[in-house]
Amino acid sequence: MSRDRSIAVVGGGFGGVGAAVMLRREGYENVAVFEKGERVGGVWHHNTYPGAACDIPSHLYEYSFAPNRWSRRYAPQAEIQAYVEGVARRFGVLDKVCTGTEVSSAGWDEQRGRWLLETSAGPHEADLLITACGQLSGPSTPPIPGLEEFEGPAFHTAEWRHDVDLAGKRVAVVGSGCSAIQVVPAIQPEVARLDVYQRSPGWTLPKMDFEYSARAHAAFRRVPALRRLDRASIFAFQEFAAAALTHKRRLLPLLRAVGRHQIASAISDPELRRKVTPTDEFGCKRIMLTDEWYPTLTEPNVELVAERISAVTSGGIRDTSGVERPVDAIVLATGFASHDFVAPMEITGRVGHTLADEWSEVARAYLGLSVPSFPNMFLLYGPNTNGGSGSVVNTLECGIGHVLAALAEMERVGAERIEVQPQAAEDFDRELRAALAETVWHSGCSNWYVDENGNDPSNWPWLWSTYRRRTKHLAPGAYALSRAAAPIASTALG
Repeated sequence: MSRDRSIAVVGGGFGGVGAAVMLRREGYENVAVFEKGERVGGVWHHNTYPGAACDIPSHLYEYSFAPNRWSRRYAPQAEIQAYVEGVARRFGVLDKVCTGTEVSSAGWDEQRGRWLLETSAGPHEADLLITACGQLSGPSTPPIPGLEEFEGPAFHTAEWRHDVDLAGKRVAVVGSGCSAIQVVPAIQPEVARLDVYQRSPGWTLPKMDFEYSARAHAAFRRVPALRRLDRASIFAFQEFAAAALTHKRRLLPLLRAVGRHQIASAISDPELRRKVTPTDEFGCKRIMLTDEWYPTLTEPNVELVAERISAVTSGGIRDTSGVERPVDAIVLATGFASHDFVAPMEITGRVGHTLADEWSEVARAYLGLSVPSFPNMFLLYGPNTNGGSGSVVNTLECGIGHVLAALAEMERVGAERIEVQPQAAEDFDRELRAALAETVWHSGCSNWYVDENGNDPSNWPWLWSTYRRRTKHLAPGAYALSRAAAPIASTALG
């Protein structure tokens, strides 16, 4: 087979669009991207709540091949959405995206050596399957007693009700994580009262966001090396953070001191300060970047409720201390079902097992990309490719680069199939779990990275430069390649 092999990509966010562009740049034109939303953009298309913005500086939260003229140090949602669409249009892949099309299942046909997809627009076949569903695509709604009995509007931040006017209303925000620290400061000035229900506090660092001046834009335009230098400096700080969270935890006290100073400088009330100060290790939960969260909590129309929610009533929320606070609207800033990866799509591999079967204990994938018995399939932003620092866009590019390396090896030896070897996957998983046990995420707090059984299917326990190095080429013996049923010995690309 040649570069006319067909490739199906599920998901039209940064991963799916990036894959289509990078594949096209390597000569692969027979690519179909399936996106269930009405536009490309993924999480940035769906999350339109007030204050939605990136928490990675813009010059690293972009494709390396498509630098952008960002308005701010940290780009807001609408600008990121426009960027993804603009890249798809500029690189000629927008017409390869089938929007409004959900893939319900994908199954490997062993006889034909192809993937058979069932989509809402009909069946589709492809030689190669790439999933780019993201880890934060399915909103998580906790089972709060009485929520369905509430008479006012109640909605998740990822499903924001723009038809609901919150001005002058009594609003409850459930959650105090990454979405809450953005939406609460954004809506506080317009609402009459704002109750924020916090399960447990998380550590923060100053965001130090700012708008790029005309002079800064001119400097970036005239001296492109400045952009590259800025990108490199951001990456270096993210690597410092990654080291602190993983194998150099002796660096954590420095970051913790910054977090404590941020609280102390914004909040004078000792009780409120106690409520927002975490007792767990810095970085065990997702670190949040903000300049506005703590000052907003001190506003007279805001109350931080540290008691658990007992029940939602028809007109309010009752906490476990028995206090009921009347509200007109409830906003659920309760995060995402982060361990589902490809769900609700069902993927069936070579031996008839579904990916859900393979992942019944915990989701596992070699380099977060490949699973034994699932030939010609690669996962982008798959298991253990998240982190407490770093840019997902950079990680996605590394993953796509690995797919391109695999395709190049298939072309070189004339192979039709490629599948990760079980031993390679097992060795990697053993190495991964041993490294994860030493990270801050397993220091005893409750976080969305670690499941109820203590397994972490989410995070990468090393530096991001390590991920880039390990995904760049195919490791010797990691993959089996075959023309049909007979395997071909794999040769590493370096």
